[in-house]
Amino acid sequence: MKKFFTFILLFATAQLFSQTIDTTNGRYYNEIFPQITTTSNITYGSGIGVNGQPVTLIMDIYQPTGDTVSKRPLIVWAHGGSFIGGSKTNSDVLELATHFAKMGYVCASIDYRIGMFPIDSVNATKAVVRAMQDMKAAVRYFRKDAATSNLYKIHSNYVFAGGSSAGAFMSLHLAYMDKVAEVPVYVNINNMGGIDGISGSPGYSHLVNGVVNLCGALGDSSWIEPGNVPFVSMHGNVDATVPYGSALISVAGFPLMVVDGSASLNPRATNLGINNPFHTYWGSDHVPYFGNIPYMDTTLNFVKVFLRPLLVQPSVTPILSEEIKATVALFPNPTTNTITVAIIDKSTLLQSNLSIVNLLGQEKEIIIVNKSKSNVTLNVSRLPSGIYFLKYGASSEEFVKFVKE
Repeated sequence: MKKFFTFILLFATAQLFSQTIDTTNGRYYNEIFPQITTTSNITYGSGIGVNGQPVTLIMDIYQPTGDTVSKRPLIVWAHGGSFIGGSKTNSDVLELATHFAKMGYVCASIDYRIGMFPIDSVNATKAVVRAMQDMKAAVRYFRKDAATSNLYKIHSNYVFAGGSSAGAFMSLHLAYMDKVAEVPVYVNINNMGGIDGISGSPGYSHLVNGVVNLCGALGDSSWIEPGNVPFVSMHGNVDATVPYGSALISVAGFPLMVVDGSASLNPRATNLGINNPFHTYWGSDHVPYFGNIPYMDTTLNFVKVFLRPLLVQPSVTPILSEEIKATVALFPNPTTNTITVAIIDKSTLLQSNLSIVNLLGQEKEIIIVNKSKSNVTLNVSRLPSGIYFLKYGASSEEFVKFVKE
């Protein structure tokens, strides 16, 4: 599907080689630094919380003590807690940040806006969006620092997002929920500050070079598209908290929505040619590495093997980016009889060519029930149950997925 974003590269193509990271002396693979330096409670932004009150966003930054390298890769880590609890000092993310800092990475463990009330699918989706926006703000914070004070000595073109459980959720959504049309209409994303949010450091890119998914899930595996960044996944096959595959997820006993866990993301990405190593903790429940040294060792080893090769490849990660745009949204989705096509931006849908395409690329009959200046309602009752795409745009080059039940 077509991407709806533009960006400005920091360096010209001829300078790509100079963008690589110094990986000599076992750096970024072995723990060559015996000590780390932790800087706590650094403010990276602010946002409006679930109760409508402003929330100051803080993080802890972990750096290898005595490191003299001027440009280092960054990993932004986020804790778990079902988006209703947890902290940047949770033992699993603290341990991850500590070990990778000893390898030479700069690591940040972030607090982010949590909470959903009442607990339902609408508020759960908003909680994921708020958290994703905050992680984007943290990434932007470091890119701004690299362009100004260079206090943390990070290489802006080698930035990764990762997390445990809910932290993995937001990392995956940061990378792959990259269109407004992929955000459910009921979230009213414009009222939340847009898909990129306004949590801090505007004008800098939130894009990352890769994702570390530890026991997380994505709202829809189809959001992973050709050319997307690689990710690494680790998940217990009997996880009772976050589905190993595609299944209904619940919070505090309240069923919310169907999500795609690691075992569903893997074949999708593999079929698209996206590097995505996948390790199953066989016979294990949720986050088995929490407080368990053997499982944590397995996790560290698997993730570092994924990350290390990405540091020796020239990167073209942009430093500046515009917010990703989309033209339309569909609701209700899934649907049974009719589906409404709603305009998100100010372009006119009336000039679009509309058609419906199935997974085999076959166009299906389309019946327009109603057409106004802002919406078009389509009759899809005759379609067999399945996954379809609305094809639209003046040249019919844009697609939005929907499900016919």
